[in-house]
Amino acid sequence: MPNFGVDSIYCSAGVAFMRSVVKLIAGLCLLLTVVSAYIFATHHHSNSLSESQCTVCVVAHSASPVVAPTTPSAVPVVLRFIVVGEPITSEQRVIAFALSVRPPPVV
Repeated sequence: MPNFGVDSIYCSAGVAFMRSVVKLIAGLCLLLTVVSAYIFATHHHSNSLSESQCTVCVVAHSASPVVAPTTPSAVPVVLRFIVVGEPITSEQRVIAFALSVRPPPVV
């Protein structure tokens, strides 16, 4: 039986080193994201002039465009009547099923 996965028991030293490097890089990225979010949320300015030139403050205080909600108007729709045919018997269903199922291959 073929084994397509990586068995951690027979893991080589290079693969284990690569896993630890990837985990280290992922941890550093997560730490950088958390630290930058904290800095953006808690930074302050000594005067309003520096606040007006700060790109973080400009983006945070800019107003996003407000879209007026539109409600669709109700339009009456005339439905056509559906004509119901004769009920299908169980024999007709078996015949339709037998015609749509492929038989097993001949060996």
